[in-house]
Amino acid sequence: MEDFIFRTEACIDGFCESGSVNYFCDCICFEERMVLNLMRKKLLAAAVMGAVGAVIGICMAGAADAAYVLDEVVVIGNRDEERDVLPGNFVYTKSQTSFLAGKDTMDIPFSQMHFTEKSMDTFTGPDKPMDALLANSPSVRQSGSILHGDFFFRGFRTNGTNFYVNNVPGVFTQFNTPLYPIESLELISGPNVGIYGTGVQYETTNPGGIVSVKSKVAPDKGVFDYTQTISGRGLFGEYLDWGQRFGDKKEWGVRIMTENLNGRTSVKGTKINGQGIFANIDRTTEKSKDNLFIGYRNMDIQRGLRWFILSSDIKKLPAVPSGKNDYGFDGMIKATHGWLAVYNHDQKFNDHWDGFFNFGMQRNDLDKNVMANGGSGYTLHNDGTLDVKAKPGSTPQEYYYWQVGTTAHYNTGAVKHDITLSYNQAWRNRKSAYNNGSLLKIGTGDLYTGIHQTLAAPTKFDTRWNNKTRVKSYSLVDYMTYNKWDIILGIHKHEAESRGYKWKSDNTLDYIERIKTDDTSPTYGIIYRPNSHMSVYASHSENFDAGSGVNTTFENFGDILPPLKTKQNEIGVKYKRNNLLYTLAYYDIKQDNLISVYKDGYVKPFQSKDGQARHKGLEFSINGRLADKWNILGGFSHISAKQEKTTKGALDGIRVNGTSEWTAVLGLEYNPNEAWSILGRAIYTGKTPVMNEKIWAPGYTIFDLGVTHKTHFGKIPAELSLMVNNVFDKDYWQVSRGNQVYLSLPRTFSFTAKLHF
Repeated sequence: MEDFIFRTEACIDGFCESGSVNYFCDCICFEERMVLNLMRKKLLAAAVMGAVGAVIGICMAGAADAAYVLDEVVVIGNRDEERDVLPGNFVYTKSQTSFLAGKDTMDIPFSQMHFTEKSMDTFTGPDKPMDALLANSPSVRQSGSILHGDFFFRGFRTNGTNFYVNNVPGVFTQFNTPLYPIESLELISGPNVGIYGTGVQYETTNPGGIVSVKSKVAPDKGVFDYTQTISGRGLFGEYLDWGQRFGDKKEWGVRIMTENLNGRTSVKGTKINGQGIFANIDRTTEKSKDNLFIGYRNMDIQRGLRWFILSSDIKKLPAVPSGKNDYGFDGMIKATHGWLAVYNHDQKFNDHWDGFFNFGMQRNDLDKNVMANGGSGYTLHNDGTLDVKAKPGSTPQEYYYWQVGTTAHYNTGAVKHDITLSYNQAWRNRKSAYNNGSLLKIGTGDLYTGIHQTLAAPTKFDTRWNNKTRVKSYSLVDYMTYNKWDIILGIHKHEAESRGYKWKSDNTLDYIERIKTDDTSPTYGIIYRPNSHMSVYASHSENFDAGSGVNTTFENFGDILPPLKTKQNEIGVKYKRNNLLYTLAYYDIKQDNLISVYKDGYVKPFQSKDGQARHKGLEFSINGRLADKWNILGGFSHISAKQEKTTKGALDGIRVNGTSEWTAVLGLEYNPNEAWSILGRAIYTGKTPVMNEKIWAPGYTIFDLGVTHKTHFGKIPAELSLMVNNVFDKDYWQVSRGNQVYLSLPRTFSFTAKLHF
């Protein structure tokens, strides 16, 4: 048992007195005592092996007996039954996000895809990056690793910091992003801060779109599941999921989810140790709904480094090595722990007037980050040699968010209005490591022979303020419906202040870099439904972020970059018929451009703002039932992402780093009967530019294959699944950021046994 105590403290100038600098807080500081008791329940190895044997035995018997009938089908209830699901149960047809909640995808003037719990169970796992699921959307290109959950959304890099949890932004992190307590996950494309409210992300607000997740709630029929996973080279995970409703009308619900994870991943030398517990408590009455989602997670990954910074003098990308290679050194570790709390209240005052309040907070400590080059990765040279240098790092942070708003429902003649007015504030305070020395050469390395360590990795460091950012914003949106037409008119106003701290060598404060911004961003869209099967839409959306800190990939780490303005125009058509949903969208995004500038005498580049990036793309998706017993999910994307208006035209016409012209995904599921499911998926990524087209990473195609069987152990219903990612063990480079590449993960086997008690 781990006991975490948070003290109630005085508020000085609006900030907790424990902070070394007190500002940026308009609300009362409070903290609470949380006692987390992590439960463990071991499943006997014999039972797991027996389950595997049962699957094999039934497979063999199935060839002789085509009329196998499942004795009992158990359906786990969902209180949000209004969110219809397409056949195949991979994708919902209704939104869960902000004022769009409950709207059919046909009535949303943006590209949207809403994944179910089945999708998450099928495509994600403890040693798989989050993009293994998100790649089912043509808007997403994979660029993640075991250590980082990065991915590209319409050509813009983002990660878990850009997630919204129960309509609250910013409570997840880049590294420690749990999905097992999540019921569904929705992608909505475009820079639509006016729809979601403005948070303070770890790096920058992503203009490609946002990811909205909803926590699991207790279903009407109750749930008690135990799940055992085995993957990689012996990574064992066990999960408990219990939920029950209480009260005469089942108005109260409690759901508790736990995780225990330990073992070796598919990458040689990489170990994971993690524990977590999350709880969701909800109460629903005729007039109101309350939901509290809280949790704690500890995650410790040893070794696992898969990314490389291309040196400024590199001429070509070295041949890709084996994805099984170990590039870790003794003492390499990335460890984080933290907790979060999200509270939502919805109030129905009368038939014409609703109110809502959202609150979120997060405290997370990345307190062990001993990586190559202080966390930025190995420097890679033409001959495949590596600079093996290290220093420790740490980025503890705290985050707060609150939002209040109201929605009015009324008619003006034949026009129906849903008008939402909201106000929110968000602030994030981050520290970083200091007194951690300069980069220490601890050995030599080579892409093909591995790391040869000669010195122990350094571990000593302290932390101090790096940056503090605060945002407050107002939003007004009117969703109008008239006959076959829907119109959205919205306006978003925000004010932001970012402070970056600069310190002298004697650890005294030199100066604080301040950037203050304010901007007004409109959002509007129109939808026309000529019939019940089709909708045609057009929309315009904008975003203006608060300014962001430069990460460790660059020499000017810690600098505050000017805010980036983003504008998007999108047109599209959606067609739903015969159990299939088709979406075709064209978009044009303009954003202020961030470039990498190399200077003599420096290993890493400097990051700066110059010109603009213009992303023009065409996306097509298809989801649902293709034919009897066959389900499909997939699509393709074509994107032209080029730089414009750069200084003296130096980079004009050059493709934006990390943007593949073509990406595609195709998944097919075959259900011969209710007991069996066979799934195959192919993902294609075209060649991708690095270092402003100086280097190109070759394109690649990977294949995944899985099978799921529903059976019983006695009277206990069970689901047994085997998934193989990267079936043919393809080695390839993934591009991330302007000068950085990731090495692919090798073929990975994952076995899951889920018992429904």
